[in-house]
Amino acid sequence: MNSLALLIDFGSTYTKIVAVNTDTADVIGRSQAGSTVNTDVREGLLQALALLHQDHRLFTAKPQNLNVLEGTLTLASSSAAGGLRMVVIGLVPGLTVEAANQAALGAGAKLVGSWAFKLPDQAIAEIQAQRPDMILLTGGTDGGDAATILHNARLLAGSALSVPIVLAGNQAVIDDVAQILRNGGKEVRCAMNVMPRSGQLAVESAREEIRKLFMERITHAKGMDRLSGFVPVILPTPMAVLQGALLGAQGSEHEQGWGDLLVVDVGGATTDVHSIGYGQATGPQIVEQGLPEPFAKRTVEGDLGIRFNAGTLLDRVGLDEFDNAFRAGFPAFTVSRAEMASYINDVSQETSLVPREAWQSAVDAQLARIAVDFAVERHVGKRERIITREGEAWVYYGKDLTETRTLIGTGGVFIYNPYVSHILTPAVAGDHRFDILRPKNPSLFVDASYLLYAVGLLSQSQPDLAARIFKKYMRPGDFPSAGD
Repeated sequence: MNSLALLIDFGSTYTKIVAVNTDTADVIGRSQAGSTVNTDVREGLLQALALLHQDHRLFTAKPQNLNVLEGTLTLASSSAAGGLRMVVIGLVPGLTVEAANQAALGAGAKLVGSWAFKLPDQAIAEIQAQRPDMILLTGGTDGGDAATILHNARLLAGSALSVPIVLAGNQAVIDDVAQILRNGGKEVRCAMNVMPRSGQLAVESAREEIRKLFMERITHAKGMDRLSGFVPVILPTPMAVLQGALLGAQGSEHEQGWGDLLVVDVGGATTDVHSIGYGQATGPQIVEQGLPEPFAKRTVEGDLGIRFNAGTLLDRVGLDEFDNAFRAGFPAFTVSRAEMASYINDVSQETSLVPREAWQSAVDAQLARIAVDFAVERHVGKRERIITREGEAWVYYGKDLTETRTLIGTGGVFIYNPYVSHILTPAVAGDHRFDILRPKNPSLFVDASYLLYAVGLLSQSQPDLAARIFKKYMRPGDFPSAGD
């Protein structure tokens, strides 16, 4: 085995490669080529390998086939099959359904439906219309309610649905539930209860089963099954990013981590947020509401992509507010409001458009800033002041991330946009009924080489190396900290 490691991400749009020297923890180079999931994913991979060799001469000759990877540590993540579409079914929306959601999102799934209580007969047709790749069936604490999960299992067993079902509910009846589903011809995977006791989350077992299913189903992307001898796909891409963030926060045996952190991944279709830390509220007169939050949490905002949802982002703030913020951030540009609105409409209609002029890059940066603002606000917790007979108290919901000291931006806009300084600087806080518990004054960093997925892949087998790369290549933002 040589000192070269190739870390690959098979995306729906691009196949990306990061080349690393495992002896020095240096990034040798990176490349990307269009993903060829509609023909054979190996074609896009070979194109990316050829580009990498063209710039860095890593191989003895231009790669003609995947044999060039022999003797090289090669790992991959993937979302090339479009992501794993999942429906979750639980008992109570604020409890087991939310616990199931946390398990699904942490494993990199794409939630397309969420159901609670005993399903009515007509729900099956609606679930079929949601076209899930799998179903996560939960419900009841261990030894608690059994009627609901049994009822839902019988309904699913008698349906025409032919997707795998992961069971992560009441362990007292899990064998009965599994048997009902298997008698109906369903493929069943059993995991531990996502909520074994009221108010207690235990999502890792379900996450692992979802990950395994993802890895099995991802081979349906054309040619992906032919990669196994050369390129092991070990993680869904979102889970690789989450693992990279987790390693960066916690460190490894010989490398100290950075502590609690928040990662915002801005994309064309979604904006994802990952937080590492318990986010527990502190102080006197505190009342905590809702479920405890997972230490490693991921949320996905499907309406905050800066291409597919560019028009939605503009609508959310209004053209007046967008224009005012743009003028304040970019006073040198004299572009008209009509030109800005027209550009935003164009990129939402033709999502592959890239900026051709500097002011268009600035508009993209403003769109990204709005997406970050909304996505972080939805991810973090909030608090509300109330008056009781004992005096003033604060009711907390969700994670308190006010003391989180590190905020990292990742995604294409942080690599290619020249106005990165604008994106992570928060907008002026609006009037809220609640205090939003976002980081007060974090140090700002940019994943300028799109390495978090690669760090996550390496963390599985070489955590010390992965931690060194994380610390070396997360670039400090050359701009004021939030709150200045």
